[in-house]
Amino acid sequence: MMRRTTLCLIVLSAALTVACDTDDGRYLRPPGSGSTTTTTNPSGSSGVDGSSPSTAGVSPAGFQIALPFAGRAIERRYTCDGEDLAPQISWLNVPGDTRELAVVVIDLDADGFVHWVATGLDPEALSLLPGVGGSVVEAVNSSGSVGWSGPCPRRRQESHRYEFTLYALAQPLDIAPRSPASDVIEAIEGGAIDRTSAIGEYDR
Repeated sequence: MMRRTTLCLIVLSAALTVACDTDDGRYLRPPGSGSTTTTTNPSGSSGVDGSSPSTAGVSPAGFQIALPFAGRAIERRYTCDGEDLAPQISWLNVPGDTRELAVVVIDLDADGFVHWVATGLDPEALSLLPGVGGSVVEAVNSSGSVGWSGPCPRRRQESHRYEFTLYALAQPLDIAPRSPASDVIEAIEGGAIDRTSAIGEYDR
């Protein structure tokens, strides 16, 4: 009986040694009572059923325009009551086949009065800084001047809404300097593959 018990202990000891040996001189320590195990799939790997990881509910943001005053009052410096500066316009998520951007600004509460039309904006620049320049071509606005004409509604009227629309164009527009705004807007509308708008308000 004693020999049988001793033999069993030897066999059991050998089995435990083989199971815990890592073959590199180290031994695995059995997990403690409070340890946990986490299993993850490598990025891009399929799930346990062979399907791709779910992306339900996740969608990329669309083409966007960003203004320093979107959705609120336009700062005085951008208007006829201030320095009449053209505001900085920024953009995100431009469509991949865009060759050029264009911007149109109109007063929604003044029969579509055109405050600004500019073409030739570089999609990769991510923003249009005040002063324009470069390849940008500006049209004659409703005030009769070229470039930006800041908000200037009549005094003691309700706030006017100014719509800034940024257009993505598949092909560059060949616009002559000092072209009428109406002609340029027609060309922009005809070549646009996407657009995005934001509104600022101003009253006096």
